[in-house]
Amino acid sequence: MIDTHVHLDTRPYEDFELMAIAGITDVITLAHDPMRMSSSIVFRDHFDRLEEEKKRAGKQGIRVHTALGFHPRTRPADLEACENLLEEYLKKGCAIAIGETGLETRDPFEVRLFQMQIELAMKHSLPIIAHSPRSSKAQITREIINVLSTFSLDTDKIVIDHADADTVRLIVDRGYNAGLTVQPGKLSPAAAAEIVKKHDVSRLIINTDMSSSPTDVLGVPRTAHVMRLAGVDSVAIDAVCEKNARRVFGIG
Repeated sequence: MIDTHVHLDTRPYEDFELMAIAGITDVITLAHDPMRMSSSIVFRDHFDRLEEEKKRAGKQGIRVHTALGFHPRTRPADLEACENLLEEYLKKGCAIAIGETGLETRDPFEVRLFQMQIELAMKHSLPIIAHSPRSSKAQITREIINVLSTFSLDTDKIVIDHADADTVRLIVDRGYNAGLTVQPGKLSPAAAAEIVKKHDVSRLIINTDMSSSPTDVLGVPRTAHVMRLAGVDSVAIDAVCEKNARRVFGIG
């Protein structure tokens, strides 16, 4: 199984053993906002820390892939320097995807930050992991799609994350992948299973967004278990817990 949205830098080493025992073989750890991300200097340290996480989780046999980008909640004062920094790391092959990017409130700065990262994703032929917020989710998900639609993108290489029952159809009907985040306050395993039963499984990906917030580090295998109990086809379970992630992110 693969967890496509984690923040390993917020988790203790013991969690990685639990994940490995439960059948997690690969994770994607994303750039986020663990502190006030005010400048390119802070982002450089953050990006370097994410690279170091490969060693920590790797000791438990988990393969760690990195996504780099600027979370929409960040407000760096030196945006041009941040763009140059991200390009520097992309040129070195440090990232499997751009992320997490997206929108939180859709203010002009966020939109500009999102557009800049889309352009870099296109330039470096990388998938995109786009955050959608807890508040005004449907409205801002539509705005995320509006921004993405102004570019010539392969929609199969884009995940709009933290989808819920009200936004998943909006996402998959436009050809994007919907990330179903199983986390306290977002989706329960049972709620995620219901979504899987009702929609095209080829466009759904289960993840956890594990962080310093309340988290179920076993959200992916737990949801797989709940789906089995609910009678979901094993092929569908394999698709949403592993195969779709391998396709979108090119994980061998």
